[in-house]
Amino acid sequence: MKNVMTRSVAVARRCVLPVICGVALAPLGAAAQEQESAPNNGTDPTRLTTSAVVAYEYNDLDGGMERHSPRLDLTLPFGEKQDYSLRFRVPVVSNDIVGDDSFGLGDVSVTGTHVFGLTRQRGLVAQAEMIFDTASRDELGAGKHVFKGTFIYARFLPKGIFAPALVHSLDVGGDSHRPDVNATTIDLYYVPRLADPRTFITLDPALNLDWEKDARFGSVAITAGRVVGTAFGGVAQVYAKPSVMFGNERPGDWSLELGFKVLGF
Repeated sequence: MKNVMTRSVAVARRCVLPVICGVALAPLGAAAQEQESAPNNGTDPTRLTTSAVVAYEYNDLDGGMERHSPRLDLTLPFGEKQDYSLRFRVPVVSNDIVGDDSFGLGDVSVTGTHVFGLTRQRGLVAQAEMIFDTASRDELGAGKHVFKGTFIYARFLPKGIFAPALVHSLDVGGDSHRPDVNATTIDLYYVPRLADPRTFITLDPALNLDWEKDARFGSVAITAGRVVGTAFGGVAQVYAKPSVMFGNERPGDWSLELGFKVLGF
């Protein structure tokens, strides 16, 4: 009788435990399937695609100064799995720091991205950005060559994507008379899943630590966008990205970015 009961318990374990595990993990699996089937609107950091952006950014700086920056971005994925990409960014900048508000070339940058460790529940992203000291006037750039390293952990949730990031920026050369760059950003990026796949929103609170200036401040950015049709063989979007900064040591008060983007051309 004892042997029969032991065998019965063993059979129950073999039958019931897989069912329990399957039920427990089903939401995560469903979230991953929905993520894979959803249109790629550029908000998932693990889904690389060709993109071109024309954007305009306004920054309300400390001391009542302003910064205006139209820019062009081009992102090109490559690799057998399309898990690598290069992004080229060319900004044109105007500010009134020294009384000359004419536009000039800003600091051009190149960013390499690699997606790895991708599963149904999560994905990892490593980025290396090099910002070059190419500004046509001193006040239009940092005066330094700056390396920016980023690590992103993206978690696929039933109701969206949570992708916190750790970012560190460090100067690696440039004008010795300009301030050094040594800063860390802790970013808590979140993309809620909306009923209408043509509309997207991202929430982006961050803590910014400037080690060189011994300054700390917070920021929150919200991006809202909408697919508006097709262009150049890809999906066309428009978006707006307002952001605010807070804390006594913040370098400005708020900013606004407006852009037109084409994906997947």
